[in-house]
Amino acid sequence: MTDIRPYPLSNLHATSRSHHDALSDLLDDDTMYRITSLIDRESFPATGLPSGTWAGASMLEVGAGAGSVAQKMRYLVGDTGRVVALDLHPAIEPDGNLEVVQLDLLSDEPLPEGPFHLIHARLTLGHLPPRKAITARLIDRLVPGGWLCLEDFRARRENIAVVGADAEIVEEFQRTVGRKVFDAHGTDPGWAPGMHQTLTDLGMTGVETRTFSSYWGGGNAGARFLTAIHAQTYDKVLAAGMDKARLDRVPEIMAQPATLIHGHEVFSVVAQRG
Repeated sequence: MTDIRPYPLSNLHATSRSHHDALSDLLDDDTMYRITSLIDRESFPATGLPSGTWAGASMLEVGAGAGSVAQKMRYLVGDTGRVVALDLHPAIEPDGNLEVVQLDLLSDEPLPEGPFHLIHARLTLGHLPPRKAITARLIDRLVPGGWLCLEDFRARRENIAVVGADAEIVEEFQRTVGRKVFDAHGTDPGWAPGMHQTLTDLGMTGVETRTFSSYWGGGNAGARFLTAIHAQTYDKVLAAGMDKARLDRVPEIMAQPATLIHGHEVFSVVAQRG
């Protein structure tokens, strides 16, 4: 049996807020574009909602973290809608039409009661080995015609550095943390490009995949994200064999204006329940 250890990041860590803030700055615009653009689909009325609006919808945010996407969902659904933010350790408080649920997706505990018009999960399922079974459970919580949006990184392991005298140190860190920490804890690096086929196999319709990425460096959102990852995984990367002097330099290098690395490619997949 494969030894699967707990996910190496935590909302309880001191850097959790900076981690989530960086992810929000890095990814939220693209995420919300994907969600809002669904209302223009010819098949959208199958959700049972008025064409052209999410007002009154019920939405579930899986792996909500600090809740930046869940908060944006609140404004989409309006006062008559409902948003549920689910996380192992939620870092968001319930408020008005926002409910917060603490749940371990690896347990047998039931998912929040639906049905939901939209379920969104970002950077979550790729880290959980029974990811296909969890996806099937999420689909069961959708209304007929409801939408599932899954987004995950295809994390770079090679050809990471773009420019910068010391970018190869960051490249070594990325390789080590990816293979020796995340992959060793159950992350599937093939999950993101395979999501399209998974949803097709599970009977979803209108499956569409888009990808996006950016350069990280010079203290931008990607650099801040990577620096937070560095803080949370420092001891594990050190134990995996990276030289301490080189490991210690990663945050400094990522803050340098001259440093650029290839950010992870995001796969964003939307699909509709028949």
